Amino acid sequence: MALMTCPECSHRVSDKALACPSCGYPIAGDGAPRGGVANVVGRVAGTWLSVSALENIVIAIVFFGGATAVLITLILVNR
Repeated sequence: MALMTCPECSHRVSDKALACPSCGYPIAGDGAPRGGVANVVGRVAGTWLSVSALENIVIAIVFFGGATAVLITLILVNR
């Protein structure tokens, strides 16, 4: 394991890391596991947004929307 400098924030990070632990910038390490899906979607509000984080955000929005719809329906039916 070799340490390298993150091109985004200049912190020291392993060359095997998927992303910088300080800023989240994706690191293309030789030993890092890669899948068929991109590990990083893009830069959002100064940080890098991973695919798993994006999935969690979408699931939370759908769940919140569904729960809101059920509550509104219950309120309107019980009037």
